[in-house]
Amino acid sequence: MISKSILIDLTNCTIGDRSENENNVNSKDSHRTQSSLSNTTTTHEHDPGSESNEVLGDDTHYINSNNKKIKVAKNKAIAISRNNCLTTTTIETTSVQSSQVWKYAIRCPNSNFSICSLCPNDKKISTNNGSTSTLRKHLISEHQLHELALPNNKRKRIDPQISNNKKQHLHDLFIKCVIRDGRTFKDLQKPGLKKILQELIPGYEPPTRYSVARQLKRLYKLYLKKLIDDLALIGDISITLDLCSNKQMRSFLVITGHYFPKNGFDLQSTVLNFSTFNVHHTSVDILRVLQEKLKELDILHKVVRVTSDGGRNVVRAVRNLHLNLERVWCVAHRLHLAVTNAFGFWILQKDDENGSIALEQDNLNNGLNYAEKEMANIERLDNNDDIDEPDEINMNVTRDESDDDESSETYDSNDEEESLLDNNDEEFVDDWTTNVIQSDFDIACEQNMIIIVIKKCRGLVSMIKRSTIITLYFDTERKQANIKRNLCYDVKSRWNSTFSMIDSFLVLRQLIQKLFSYKHQLTIQPKQVKKLADYELTSDDWNVLLVLHSILKPFYHATKVMSGRQYPSIGLAFYLLTRLKNFLQQNDRKESSMEKRLKQLLLKQLLHYFESDDEQMELLKLHSYFDPAGFSTFTESEKRSVEQNIKQMVTDGACQSSISVTNTLSISPTTTNSPNTTNSTGNLNKSAIDMFNESIGDINYEDSRRGENTRATIVNEFQNYRKYATQFNLKHKPDATSAIIFWRTYGDTFSILKGLAKKMLSTPATSVPSESCFSLSSSLGRKERARLTGDNLSSSVFLKDKINF
Repeated sequence: MISKSILIDLTNCTIGDRSENENNVNSKDSHRTQSSLSNTTTTHEHDPGSESNEVLGDDTHYINSNNKKIKVAKNKAIAISRNNCLTTTTIETTSVQSSQVWKYAIRCPNSNFSICSLCPNDKKISTNNGSTSTLRKHLISEHQLHELALPNNKRKRIDPQISNNKKQHLHDLFIKCVIRDGRTFKDLQKPGLKKILQELIPGYEPPTRYSVARQLKRLYKLYLKKLIDDLALIGDISITLDLCSNKQMRSFLVITGHYFPKNGFDLQSTVLNFSTFNVHHTSVDILRVLQEKLKELDILHKVVRVTSDGGRNVVRAVRNLHLNLERVWCVAHRLHLAVTNAFGFWILQKDDENGSIALEQDNLNNGLNYAEKEMANIERLDNNDDIDEPDEINMNVTRDESDDDESSETYDSNDEEESLLDNNDEEFVDDWTTNVIQSDFDIACEQNMIIIVIKKCRGLVSMIKRSTIITLYFDTERKQANIKRNLCYDVKSRWNSTFSMIDSFLVLRQLIQKLFSYKHQLTIQPKQVKKLADYELTSDDWNVLLVLHSILKPFYHATKVMSGRQYPSIGLAFYLLTRLKNFLQQNDRKESSMEKRLKQLLLKQLLHYFESDDEQMELLKLHSYFDPAGFSTFTESEKRSVEQNIKQMVTDGACQSSISVTNTLSISPTTTNSPNTTNSTGNLNKSAIDMFNESIGDINYEDSRRGENTRATIVNEFQNYRKYATQFNLKHKPDATSAIIFWRTYGDTFSILKGLAKKMLSTPATSVPSESCFSLSSSLGRKERARLTGDNLSSSVFLKDKINF
């Protein structure tokens, strides 16, 4: 059916344009005639009659050409309308388009395209969301309809004063800056930063978010190829594996790699893969995807160890790889379960003497269970690059985002004030809350006492955060007392967040007690005063917090040390576990009865989670043997047992070495000037392991190892290793760099153990390297406010540790 509305509209347009053109011709003709007459008064070389005829002829040709185009467009529109059988309503809607481009094109129904009526092949042109820019450009460039051009009101750009090479170099730097610093893709286009750049580099336009996204894909391919080339040169590699989902139920898989280069003892750690995981979290799917990722990197046959948490699907997937590898449990995860369940931090009680507190806190806990705040990672367990800490508790907290989409800034509590943390950020849900005991069945009286105190602490933090008046009062008091530390939440997935909350209460004890004393002077409602009174801590409550703090402090520092990724951590983990066990078994006369009972509760859970699995414990000892720190805690029977296992590995061909065991080598290794020599000096910047030793009551550790039995019982390399490890431990306290320094110094003495040491020491003690990737991705996701696609987020995390300046 031919639409009358199109015919009427196009006819009216034709008549109107024709009349307009005729008027223009008459006007031009009159004007030009007058101009020519006036010109005859000054010159007689031109013929006015001939010039007027030429102008009239040109205008007539213009009118005919334009009318012909309109006629063709009308015929095309009628034909298209007939073929598409448009309804009258749709056509009438189309006919009221105000843009002049619709004289020469018609929109396709139910599509983001339009058909050019002037093109013989009915060319389709994008008009997505009603945009006519592409269509207008086509009509101007292809059909010479220059009258459709819009006036150019754009700001003229300053002529750049830099070369193209310099511009490209700046582009690369800024894009790498966005990736390396975790900035939002549009940061460089914000007015303030653009103004600074214009002053510093006149005429330079920084890359837009679209340019950053395009370059992100290019850099991902570039660094992925470089990673594959680097991995082709190594022998063995250990990996960490983890799965996580955010609150929007977007799942991600992360694999990190840890290895030593063939010609050195410099531990390398990097993200091998960070990608969306859009299938079921079954062991079959995990196995299939894991194999695909490792084959892509060509390292499937090189993987010797996999460190992961205790998720059954992950454990089964690793076991079904059917390779010559073994899974190592995440020591930090099991330590988390031991501490949390020993003290019942998250046990839910239905009825107690403070029923209102319990009910409110249960609701609060349920809301916080899946909120993984930045603070909860203490404050990110991957804070390993600078193990030295000047303060006893060095915490990073993340402030809430402002409404103008500025990125969150992480800062140190020693430099700026802390603020109470919100729990509305998008965070990841992991398996660390699995197996955390919440039932109050058969709980000990000490656990019940701890639960009451911890619930009061959580309730007070929540109340201060929710009340503007109390928050202002508390912040004012902190500023007057010059205390930058603030109260903080704890979360179920990180036991050390509870320690941080306890520590913050002890630091702010005087201010908290003052708040309780002045609660009636605050302009708050009576029910708030009553609730504040319910949260008031008694002297016994403060005593419980003090005892918990003294017991958990060594565990806090131990967790930080064993969570490193820039140094071998598995030997240190065994050393720390042994020392923690001894700490809990020691009984000091000065200790109160409550402290002794709490130690017994924690010791019971520590033995349950670490010594009930003989296979994993033997594997942990095997790896720890090659670290002087771990070796120093071995008994004679443990040394012999591990050495028997090593001999069996060599016999079975697990150690691919062409050099046989020789007689005692006459190499006299020279002591090098290593960074660890600072251990014997009074360095003011204490390392985390120094702080651990102090908290456990053992500062001069090297003096306690002089009675080490070095009796030779096995082959020559074991004799040499025992001798050199003992000498090394007499001169060096256990440190994060102990293993690296030892093997750099004595490595050439051993023909077989050196290769095995690289294989064993590359294995991480925890899956924290994977967990830190989720923390990073969560931070990026909040900054971009969910605008990042899964691929762009994955590429950003993958490139984070590979971008260097």
